[in-house]
Amino acid sequence: MGPVVPDIGSVFYATSIDPFVAGFILFGSFILGVIIAWVYKLTHRGLSYSQSFQFALVLLTILGSVVMMISMQSLTAAIGILGAFSLIRFRTAIKDPKDTAYVLLVLSVGLSMGANMYTLAIMATGVVSIVILLLTWMNFGMTSKHESVLRILCKLKGESSTQTVSNIEATLGKLTSSYRMLSAHARAERMELSYGVCPKAKQTNASLLDALRKEEGIENAEVFDAKHQIEF
Repeated sequence: MGPVVPDIGSVFYATSIDPFVAGFILFGSFILGVIIAWVYKLTHRGLSYSQSFQFALVLLTILGSVVMMISMQSLTAAIGILGAFSLIRFRTAIKDPKDTAYVLLVLSVGLSMGANMYTLAIMATGVVSIVILLLTWMNFGMTSKHESVLRILCKLKGESSTQTVSNIEATLGKLTSSYRMLSAHARAERMELSYGVCPKAKQTNASLLDALRKEEGIENAEVFDAKHQIEF
């Protein structure tokens, strides 16, 4: 009897997946994706919240499982997926680094479901969600003092820009525990200044604005709380 030659076709083309198994994987991926999206909504801070991003989290979980199921069924299909992904360009900028972690999480869960690693997918969803909730409750990584961003638009009335800045910083020195200039722009008779400021214990952003409003030459002043905001 001659040597047994493996069927090359079986290497590249596997049997089709059981539709009940596929349905269970897709439904399970949907449930886990919804859980992760709910945790994202519950713990999100800042201005970059997007409903479409929540949709994307759920869809990426399901699509990740589909990609893995296709890859496990056929070697040629797996190669084709790599080629298809090379043609896709995601041009949406992710502004919050935590959002990148969420994308990686849902893809990991979806791929685990598609690879029939149900226990791993469920445990990853549960453990990571608990960690996210715990870190949010602890306000992890936040310092006790935080800066606010102060923007001032002032008009130069015969004074030099140096004198105007000195007057403004003298006021900031009385009302803040610390301040630092972030940017300065001069246009003809007007100048725009940006500072990072930490109001004193008994001072608030409102009292800081009220004091600056009384200063001669200041046309407009705005304060942005930098504690929970991602961008300005």
